[in-house]
Amino acid sequence: MKILVIDDDHDLNRGICAFLNANKFDVTNAHNGKEAFEIFRKSHFDLILSDLQMPEMDGIELLAKVKEKNDTPFIIMTAYASIENAVEAMKLGADDYLTKPINLQELLIRIKRSLAALEVINENLKLKQKLSKYELPEIIGESEAINDLKKLLIRISNNSDFPVAIYGKSGTGKELVARNIHFMSNRKNKPFIPINCATLNDELIQSELFGHVKGAFTGAIHNKIGLLESSEGGSIFLDEISEMSLSVQAKLLRVLQDGVVQPVGSNESKKVDVRFICASNKELPDLIIQKKFREDLYFRLNVVEIEVPSLSARKSDIPILIKHFFKKYNHSEKYFDKETLQLILDYDWPGNIRELENLIRMEIVTTNSQIIRKEDLPKKYFQHKNITDNDNLNFEEEYKPAYNKVVSSFEKKYLTYHLEKNKFNVSQTADLINLSRVSLHKKINEYSILLQNKL
Repeated sequence: MKILVIDDDHDLNRGICAFLNANKFDVTNAHNGKEAFEIFRKSHFDLILSDLQMPEMDGIELLAKVKEKNDTPFIIMTAYASIENAVEAMKLGADDYLTKPINLQELLIRIKRSLAALEVINENLKLKQKLSKYELPEIIGESEAINDLKKLLIRISNNSDFPVAIYGKSGTGKELVARNIHFMSNRKNKPFIPINCATLNDELIQSELFGHVKGAFTGAIHNKIGLLESSEGGSIFLDEISEMSLSVQAKLLRVLQDGVVQPVGSNESKKVDVRFICASNKELPDLIIQKKFREDLYFRLNVVEIEVPSLSARKSDIPILIKHFFKKYNHSEKYFDKETLQLILDYDWPGNIRELENLIRMEIVTTNSQIIRKEDLPKKYFQHKNITDNDNLNFEEEYKPAYNKVVSSFEKKYLTYHLEKNKFNVSQTADLINLSRVSLHKKINEYSILLQNKL
């Protein structure tokens, strides 16, 4: 098991590493969060053990960056005076914390406990993957943007050979879309294998994708079948493909061109039949200009292009998603009151659906009552303010977007005022302001105006 240890106290750092090495763990150390994150980006670790207070990048910031990439178990070390920060770290995703001075035997117990929990999670994931081959994962939502996406998926389901490129911001559900593409095709009874290109270094990703033969590199003690070969007849999902190095891109291009895989260290090629689905939250054409992505690979992968809408572009789906997540975590009885739900609708959601799901999970853990009120929300949801006309005037912006923002701000306030005045009677409001009911309904959905009868 590989453990990354981070502490700016060099003596403590050495002591912990020596103890863990003596207990048969493969240990790498760092002395600040910035150094640790660079190491983490290039290697796989089974657990991270980090100090809380460090120069350049503290444990909280490091934790946030790690959790953006994956769910590697994370244990915080802290002094008694910083226990409140340790508890905050637990809320942000840390798995455990220890107070200094460190009791090494207690540390060993906590590490084994975290690794045992990880093993259970991995076993559950494997079981879910086996079960998922029999069912189509549901895309939740009824907004125009999501309905358009569902229609597009149906149209492309008839051809299961064309590569598909999925674009969208982090947290929008690109893997969910990829799974739908696979399970709606005639490849649905064959493997669907996801791989995150950002979490593996060059050597690892080549070994994972193409496989290797015994002796190909240090540590290659036996032959290994790569994921491309394991995906035979199915689909492979390359998430964050923009992070793949140019050398790996060149080898992937050959698979797309010739349909063959050559394991690392082997002179023999193997024929494979696999559908490629890739995803990126970066614009690949921009990376081509920057010489960071191969143009020929881009055109091979970008046969069918899909854009997954951000949550801010489909806010009318938020109440539906909230109900879905409460139900998913067996708390269907919980709900947000009207004022709190409006705060949530007004929020910009930079983390998209993943951020919304994390909020629901947090509220389930931290809120005992059935009704969740605004005081139960984290502070960031109160930072949104009603934009006045003057606030909306950005003279540095181009005319059209600046104009549209002012019009949108006015429309939302105008319609909300008249709906409240008419006790949210849509027909009556439409008549009084001389607007058709259909147009008013569209505006209500567009601006996520919460109607009383929807509560």
